[in-house]
Amino acid sequence: MSTFNEILTRLAERVPNINLNRPHYIQPEDSMAYRASRILLILGCLNTVNGLSKESLACVDFLLKNPFYQCKFIFEYFKETPNILIKKWSEFSQEELPETNLNVMQYKNIPWDLRFNDIFMFLYSRKLIEFIGREKKRAIITEEGMNIYASLSDIFITEKKFLSVFGKTMQEGKLKEIITEVIPNSYWRRNEKIIYQ
Repeated sequence: MSTFNEILTRLAERVPNINLNRPHYIQPEDSMAYRASRILLILGCLNTVNGLSKESLACVDFLLKNPFYQCKFIFEYFKETPNILIKKWSEFSQEELPETNLNVMQYKNIPWDLRFNDIFMFLYSRKLIEFIGREKKRAIITEEGMNIYASLSDIFITEKKFLSVFGKTMQEGKLKEIITEVIPNSYWRRNEKIIYQ
């Protein structure tokens, strides 16, 4: 019995050495630099004198994050001009169909991420973007930002291909309408039927 008590005493004195500092895999979407690079890419591709509103940037960022919706967006954007639609559709043509993510956060208005304000501050503090307009709600890319954009276009190849379909400008009203009304009405209700049946 004393041997058993001795073993218990030794075990009680020993503190197990477990290393809980396991390496963590950080998703690209969790990286501030990655998200900021994508916003810079959008501003570089759709570079206009008037800039883009923060809401429009959020809408385009949603499309780049979720490539499944890009074909639907192109169709809706150019459907009123069939000749242009055919031309743009052939320019874009995805090589392979992107995966459908049924777990996309469903939004009621603009797909705004709480981190956008941090991302804009990240870019602004590095003098890569500026805010213009009366209320300073429109972002434009600076000359320094354009230098970085040049290298980003070699990294974000598929994203740049999608953005190049629209040339240098995008009608912000149409963009917001498709993102806030057409896509949710086309896909969210369909997903509800799949999930709840």
